Amino acid sequence: MLILAVGIASGCIRNSPKEFGASGEYISVGAYQPKLLDKVVYNNLGQNYVITPQQEGTIIAAVKARIVNLKSTQVILIADEDAALLTIAGGNESKPLNPGERAVETSEQAPKDNPYRSHIWGQFQIVQNFEIAGWLFFEVPKGSEFFSFSWDNVEFVRVLYPQ
Repeated sequence: MLILAVGIASGCIRNSPKEFGASGEYISVGAYQPKLLDKVVYNNLGQNYVITPQQEGTIIAAVKARIVNLKSTQVILIADEDAALLTIAGGNESKPLNPGERAVETSEQAPKDNPYRSHIWGQFQIVQNFEIAGWLFFEVPKGSEFFSFSWDNVEFVRVLYPQ
């Protein structure tokens, strides 16, 4: 018991990130709070890639998300620049970046466990009770606070972040 108390007092035990969600008629969407990153480095098939902001005063917001087919025999999702929106407090919106177009090869090593490797991008056929999960990347102004993550393919589903 003493070890647990020391761990809590020293901050060694942290709450795991929380997924926020919402459902539509056919799909359910889960999204974590965006992680703000100066760059995203990942490894794909032995090659390292980096995604960086292209505009001055911006940063990459990485959103871990999943889309679950709850009720349809099969849905076809198309994840592209128009499939999602990240709404910043105050009303500004950001569309997702195409990782295939924005990523450039790098000699920099990906973080341990390669957490940003799995992207939600492209076309997916999802049978009932299955899901896709991965990351979407957005370029947002530094210091942004986030209101919601919206998915708008198959149907519109908005996930609200706590304020």
